[in-house]
Amino acid sequence: METLTSYEAFKAVIQEPFVMIVAKTHGCNTCKMINAHLHATVKAFDALKKYQIFVDDVDQFRGEQVVFSVPTVLIFSEGKEMLRESKFIDTNKINRLIDMAL
Repeated sequence: METLTSYEAFKAVIQEPFVMIVAKTHGCNTCKMINAHLHATVKAFDALKKYQIFVDDVDQFRGEQVVFSVPTVLIFSEGKEMLRESKFIDTNKINRLIDMAL
């Protein structure tokens, strides 16, 4: 999973056809567990680009995208937000959305 290091990089990648972004912090143990689980769950979907962004490194992301809790999973398609899940991530819901979109 590639790490986004600026808000400009985030704005560029969300224009891709199908993108998942995991927002997290460096010290969040729950984020690490969710990230590993998500990676295992969605790895079969090759068309889904996967990125992570550390909100403590990119403050503008936190403010512009209204991310106040982590982990937060965002799925975008060509710049439009399709899904937002925070704290309690429903991977079944994410898988259903990916199945429908692909």
